[in-house]
Amino acid sequence: MKREMAQQAINELKNGVLLVQLKTKHKSIEALNKRGFTKRAEKIKKEQEEDNRNIINGFRKYYDFSPVYFFYSNDKKKVEQHNFDSVRFVELDSTSFKFLPDTSTIYSVLDTAKYYIAEFGTNNYSQSTLRYLPNFDDQYDRGLEFEALLIKNKDYLQLSHPFPYYVKTNEGIKVGDLKRWETIKKMNQKLHYFYQNQ
Repeated sequence: MKREMAQQAINELKNGVLLVQLKTKHKSIEALNKRGFTKRAEKIKKEQEEDNRNIINGFRKYYDFSPVYFFYSNDKKKVEQHNFDSVRFVELDSTSFKFLPDTSTIYSVLDTAKYYIAEFGTNNYSQSTLRYLPNFDDQYDRGLEFEALLIKNKDYLQLSHPFPYYVKTNEGIKVGDLKRWETIKKMNQKLHYFYQNQ
């Protein structure tokens, strides 16, 4: 059953779309500004923007398994509810971020194509597609939590083995762009390999 689920997902992604969620840390930034820590808030904002820049550039350079679009975590609820007509998709113009002015093409694609969601975060087996399996125990591998680039389905459920649903973030690489690019490159390679050898 797990292999059938993985084969369906890889074929849907290959013929569909990957939506990449970018973090904003807007709640932390707002809280710091309210308390008067404006310099700290600005520092966090700039660091997150740099991380998002590295992620977009990494996908541009190293990901070609499927079409990819970017959105901010502020719109997560809209994506979860599949309300794409109000989701603001993001692009990187040189070094500055901008919302795509015309997203009608993206909306029409998402109306017909299957889509999956990618984000950098912590794996969570209790919120995965494994819950659909008979006798699933939500204590499954709970101790094995790590930061990674994760792929989830349209309901924000983490995919599971044998689908290559994660690549660990290489914390040993200190430079932000290389850390993100290496992870994205490995994910792209793993997706191609699984698709060709399913």
